[in-house]
Amino acid sequence: MMILLEKSTGLAVNPADVSSMCIRSSNGYRALEVRMVGGDKHLVRHTAHCSDGDDIYQVHKQLLEAQ
Repeated sequence: MMILLEKSTGLAVNPADVSSMCIRSSNGYRALEVRMVGGDKHLVRHTAHCSDGDDIYQVHKQLLEAQ
């Protein structure tokens, strides 16, 4: 099962390949940082206020539940 991280790009990850994740705040915005087993890092900004935006809290919850 794949989890969609970013709607605009269609970036999806396999939860089994996630090594760690955290929610960060910087310069007035929040982002979900997802590190993969292979060393890749994905950073997704919280843009739930936009019509096609990403809700990082929902994605974080989906990834946790899939583990």
